[in-house]
Amino acid sequence: MKGGMVIDGFPSAGLINAIASECLIRSGGTELYAIIDSPEFPPLSIVNQYSPQFPARLHVNRNLKVAFFVSEFNINPAIQSAMARTILNWALENECKMIISASGLVTSESPDVKGQGVADVQPIFAVASTPSSLEIIKDHGFVPLRAGSIRGIPAALLNEGSLKGQDVIVLLANIMTDAPDFRAAALISTAVTKLVPGLSCDIAALDREAQEIETKMKQIREDYHNMSSYIA
Repeated sequence: MKGGMVIDGFPSAGLINAIASECLIRSGGTELYAIIDSPEFPPLSIVNQYSPQFPARLHVNRNLKVAFFVSEFNINPAIQSAMARTILNWALENECKMIISASGLVTSESPDVKGQGVADVQPIFAVASTPSSLEIIKDHGFVPLRAGSIRGIPAALLNEGSLKGQDVIVLLANIMTDAPDFRAAALISTAVTKLVPGLSCDIAALDREAQEIETKMKQIREDYHNMSSYIA
């Protein structure tokens, strides 16, 4: 993985990380590399194509040199900083070039999508941890975020990356309060493919499967919440 990319696919605002990663992982050659577990995680099994799997996993595409940290449930805020450090340390140990994460910007304004593709509706904002990754943002046509705040694992990745000199880019897309998550996920997927040559996402398929994906993730989040409340 020397010189490769790491993608944070843990759910953030709007679930765009998780949905986009699920689409991008389907690029040929991506395989399950490891599972991620913690005493803080609930005993939860995700059944997919008749087979059980851990809800937090690491997938790797060796040909494209890209790794995906993914989960179908929201990581407890109390351990999000620790999870970010786990991602960062793995990237450093494997001499990866960059970490890419994403989050949503909530807005109540609806974009005019008539005659436009999903990926052309709105600009992608971005934040970088280092001067070198800031140049990458500009070179790829993303809009640097001048001021604002970011939460969760993307925020911790930016802060830790800044301290350790690791390139981290957090992509930001508007999340419509009355629109499905797949719109923002499609924007993020398209942006990631610009940063990782060879990686692809079938946006049309993502559109068709959006409701199914969102329903599945919503149910997993509810199950996780109910389980956490019971344990507490």
